Amino acid sequence: MIIRYVTCSGVNEHTNIKSLLRLLNKYLKAEIGVQVNEIKCSYNSDRMNWIKTLVNELQVQKMVINAALHVNPSWVEEVGQGILPPELQTLMSMRNFRGDPFFQRIQLNFKIGRDRTPDEHKLLNLMQLYKSRRFIFSCNESNAEFIGKMRELCLETGVKFDLLYDDSHGEGIIPKERRAPVFNGVRQGYAGGIGPENVTEVLDEIVRNFPGHYATEITIDAEGRLKGDKHRIDLNRCASYLEAVKLWYLNQS
Repeated sequence: MIIRYVTCSGVNEHTNIKSLLRLLNKYLKAEIGVQVNEIKCSYNSDRMNWIKTLVNELQVQKMVINAALHVNPSWVEEVGQGILPPELQTLMSMRNFRGDPFFQRIQLNFKIGRDRTPDEHKLLNLMQLYKSRRFIFSCNESNAEFIGKMRELCLETGVKFDLLYDDSHGEGIIPKERRAPVFNGVRQGYAGGIGPENVTEVLDEIVRNFPGHYATEITIDAEGRLKGDKHRIDLNRCASYLEAVKLWYLNQS
């Protein structure tokens, strides 16, 4: 089992860019997850301006990082109908100094029953315009049927498909168990109550439940337990989380 990304979700305009880049330069498996929606990331918002500053700084430093865009309501509902809001178009158009997409992975946080039910064919047509990206589908019991349909369509058309399994719907609650991969041959991510103090236990549990014939790459995603004062991401806690994963991984070799 290979850990592909160790995601620190929730970095934003309250995160010091130079300190963040020093951290990411030390941990090559680290990925940032930037949460966006129509309120927090409108044009001229603090978050949009922070993202632009981050991209510019990386271009100056000629540095590439792992970055995922986490799309939330109501933007994710529009994407589910094949519509890409102008602000998302801007974010998707951002490039690193090599000319590759800055956001390599796009996470779609659908929650069937709360959101408008997506139109899988309109959604697929939109995704096909961005085939160089990997699309992450947030999966749970409420939307598993829809995610299964999207998986088949992605297989047929060559759209890159990842999964993030989170029973807690993004609430950071530890699940009863870390499930075995939902789909054969799909990179699966794990979220829900992961932090520096328990990440090695989580990885041990994933290994126990991980059948050898499934895809060998996984990702883990933490947010709530990386926060400190004022409920903002604490880069020291991020460092502890990343270091714990690194040491665990080395001990498996």
